Parts: sequence; structure tokens; C-alpha cells
Amino acid sequence: MEKIQGKAWVAKNYVMSFDMILQRFWTAPVDPTENAKWVMAGVDEAFNRENGFKDQGYSFIVAGHNFAGGGKSIEHCITGLMGAGIQAVFATSFARLQFRNAINYGLPFITCRDMNLHCETGDELEYDPATGTIRNLTRGTSFESVPQAPFVAEVAAAGGLMNFIRKRIAEGTVDTLR
Repeated sequence: MEKIQGKAWVAKNYVMSFDMILQRFWTAPVDPTENAKWVMAGVDEAFNRENGFKDQGYSFIVAGHNFAGGGKSIEHCITGLMGAGIQAVFATSFARLQFRNAINYGLPFITCRDMNLHCETGDELEYDPATGTIRNLTRGTSFESVPQAPFVAEVAAAGGLMNFIRKRIAEGTVDTLR
């Protein structure tokens, strides 16, 4: 697992899955390119235009409590974030439905308590999945989280859970997952 470096967007408010992908786009195909066009459109008016979030070039999201909550388990949120270039999300806590969707697609959702209180949008971060260390290169601070589970890294490398399982079946190693 290699280190990831990039620009952070810091969520100042509670981010609900209902707002990450607006309801009128819930029937769109689950496709990273298509879903990225309107991801975060309901979270911030600045993103309420085609590719409004994606065009900012963020690699990370830093958030507070219950990121992606609101009870909607649409996969569009996760694929939209990935299509917009998000490589990891750091939050105090996550909604369990979207946490599982993130695992299924291989997008690291990393628990890091109150990191959102010590970062600003535009800060340059470096994340080491192997150690769980997150460095804010802009401010010279660092945060510790649990290292990324190797399983999540394997799922991401395979292009999602379904591809991971297909690969294991083709290799004859699917029984090792029990």
C-alpha cells in the first residue's frame, strides 16, 4: 500500500447521503463518471453544477460525525466520490450503510476522531494506509488512525468486491475467504 497525497475538502456540516447525490439522480446508472457529475451538489451550493465538486481536484474528504448518514444506502454516493477523484475519507464516524458500500467499492473510509477540527479545505494531506498515519503537510500536524485493512486494499486493487470475488473464483482461492 503506497502513500497517497493530495488536497482535502473539509466538511463543515453534517453530510447526509441524501445530499451527496440529489434524489433526481438516484435512478442514474451506478457509474463513477456519471455519478461524479453531481456528487456533493446538495451539500454545498458551490458544487450544485455539473462536475462542481470534481473540478476542485480534491483527493480527500475530512468530516465529522456520521459521514454519509441519513439512512439511504445508494451506491451512487461512493461511486460519485471515487469518480470525482476522492481516494480516502477521514471522519469521526460513518453511517454504517455507506461504510459498507465504501468497502464494497474499495474506497477507504478511515475513522480519525475530530480531524475535521484541525484541517481546512485546501490543506495538503499525506495518508499512509500501511501505518494509518495522516500528515497535514500544510499545517505540520499529524493524526493517527488504524491502518487500512489489507482486505479493503485488495478489494480496491481488484476494482470492487464483485471483481475481487470473481478473481478469487478464477484463481480457485475463494474458499480461503471463509
